Amino acid sequence: MPDITRRGVTISQAWQEGVANAYVNRVHLYAYEIWHPTMAEPVRFVNDVVDLSATLEADAPRNPLEEVLFIACPLEMTRPEESDTAETPSVTLMRPDVGGLLKNAFDNARGSTGTWQIIERAYVSDDLSQPAINPPQSFEITLSTISGGSARITASYDDEISDSVPRITFKRGEYPGLKR
Repeated sequence: MPDITRRGVTISQAWQEGVANAYVNRVHLYAYEIWHPTMAEPVRFVNDVVDLSATLEADAPRNPLEEVLFIACPLEMTRPEESDTAETPSVTLMRPDVGGLLKNAFDNARGSTGTWQIIERAYVSDDLSQPAINPPQSFEITLSTISGGSARITASYDDEISDSVPRITFKRGEYPGLKR
């Protein structure tokens, strides 16, 4: 199937095949869990206008295989661009009126050295018995800003992706064969 150009936009073969085979009555729902060790319960929300009751995966860090409620919270999400740069990929979640939802959690964790985590789960509307993509994406919050009622959270992939390879530091005393 060749590429098709409509109104100056080229539709690739892969996109055409994906659309042709897509389910008509299926919606992808992205649900998020924000967690910090100081919290009794995580904050869970779904990028939708209706609350979502869905079952977590078997190896979920909290409430595995339980049906939990994700609060409706339409938001803007910026994903990392695909590139070969050495920067750690990051995502940004923005919402103008959820400051109250997160402010208390951020205030209670002030001064703590624990890391904030966001787990992104993708569900499909016709099967909420488990996430459609397993394992879910996991990020560490690197920056959060709440001003007024607006919240903006920037997160990057867990530290494992930033570790040096190999995980050892070569020192001249331990490896005398190394030259400058």
